[in-house]
Amino acid sequence: MSNEAFDKFLLKLFEKTADRGQKSFFSKYEIGKEIGLFDTAEVDRIVKILHGDGFVVNNEVENSEIQLTDKGKKRLENNQI
Repeated sequence: MSNEAFDKFLLKLFEKTADRGQKSFFSKYEIGKEIGLFDTAEVDRIVKILHGDGFVVNNEVENSEIQLTDKGKKRLENNQI
């Protein structure tokens, strides 16, 4: 999996966040489907890495839902992808 998949995933999450607000959580699997990733294991791997880098956090109640962090938002706003 190339870095492009990570970038697409983070960008799609950013777009959804811009539409609904910073405090919203989104299904990581729906985001994956929207960018053409249908393998849930691959989506889990991408989210695990993005989480480790501090770009996303998991919902404490529903682990399949994620939220963009301020660090993730700044990465995108500064065109670092």
